[in-house]
Amino acid sequence: MWTYEHTIVTTASPEAVWGSCADPAVWPEWDEEIRELQLDGPFGAGVTGTMHLYGLPPLAFAVTEATERRGLSTETALEDGTVIRFVHRLTDRADGGTRIVHRVELEGPSAGDPLGGEVTGPVPAAMRRLGAVAAARGR
Repeated sequence: MWTYEHTIVTTASPEAVWGSCADPAVWPEWDEEIRELQLDGPFGAGVTGTMHLYGLPPLAFAVTEATERRGLSTETALEDGTVIRFVHRLTDRADGGTRIVHRVELEGPSAGDPLGGEVTGPVPAAMRRLGAVAAARGR
């Protein structure tokens, strides 16, 4: 398994960060790779959907874990059998803010570079935007 992890701290509360993660309409605001995110049901563990990324065909994905104010995980299977797993962990801070850890795991034939670099390259900027969007939305 190939892994990558990036951590940020935001002044946004865990509720605000969770609100920006649990609302698929908000994802394109903080992840510039996503043009649109469609879910086949209410947001939560087990729901499936489709990610429409810029410059790529639509990708099916599943939310494998969703724990309010604590985090979520998604999985996307590529045609060659490689699985891309995104894991977001939220931790309360004493100052009212949130520590956000974003982990990427790749398993399968394409795990490693160059795919790993392509998938994780945008993560730091997306996490900074997530913190800023959540703080601005103030949920």
